[in-house]
Amino acid sequence: MTGWLSLMFGKQRVPGFFVGHDDWVNAIAFSPGGKFLASGGKDRTVRLWGIWNWQQIWAVKGHADWVKSIAFSPDGSLIATGSGDKTVKVWATKNGALVATLSGHTDWVNSVTFSPSGKWLLSGSADKAAILWDAQTWEQVKTFVHMSLVYSVAFSPNEDFFVAGTYEGIVKVWKVPEGEPLLTLPDHGDWVRCVAFSPDGKTLATCCWNETVRLWRVPEGDLEAILTVPKTAATSIAFSPDGKMLAIGTHSGQVLLYEFSAKKFVQVFQGHTDHVSSVAFSPDGKWLASGSRDKTIRLWKVR
Repeated sequence: MTGWLSLMFGKQRVPGFFVGHDDWVNAIAFSPGGKFLASGGKDRTVRLWGIWNWQQIWAVKGHADWVKSIAFSPDGSLIATGSGDKTVKVWATKNGALVATLSGHTDWVNSVTFSPSGKWLLSGSADKAAILWDAQTWEQVKTFVHMSLVYSVAFSPNEDFFVAGTYEGIVKVWKVPEGEPLLTLPDHGDWVRCVAFSPDGKTLATCCWNETVRLWRVPEGDLEAILTVPKTAATSIAFSPDGKMLAIGTHSGQVLLYEFSAKKFVQVFQGHTDHVSSVAFSPDGKWLASGSRDKTIRLWKVR
């Protein structure tokens, strides 16, 4: 665990980084209050870090395979993780105690997310299904079947619907909890690695392995813009809390910051030496975290 660094890469400062995972960092998430950062990795561990002191608070190894995804509950008391062991596990934020193990998928769980109200938990899997879980009883509520491996899921801010991105380039929009399919977006032509809603719920961002990030008007499904990521694939995305910027993690290890008003990339963060698996803004928008296959989590100051 290192402290504050004063390294400079061009004009971009690398404030510091968290070291503790023994293998790829696959997923990161800020707690709702911004006090903690949770991470999951190929080393099968789930870890909680204190932002205020740069220290690891706890680490648990409860999954039998990679931790592929991670999410905090809206009140910050719980952390959900999806794994290659085909399960979703729920942990207590305060001490890492196991709260529940959800079994229902038959292949890797690639993505998990809580609904904004905390009523639902959603998981997407390589078994071509997304499952809606009751976040109070942990019972399975609904299974949404797709034609391809589901790699990423996200709730709309009003939680009336969710989107699922697939390995074959198809993105579907589903009504919650009825399960009615509302929309299928045009084929992206390649693997849809990640999906994310803007804070106001009016824009959906999808990142594709063919070096593009697409912005869609939802729920209408109109394509608003295509952002081209220079010479590499987009691997992770996150909207800033005010919706004015989009962070894009890349296969080459860079993290790009796109500003909507300027219609261009305004910052490039360099420091990772491998694929960036996950990016996340702090709730106040001042910090951007990135997790990478280089086994580190880096924290960047947003200008």
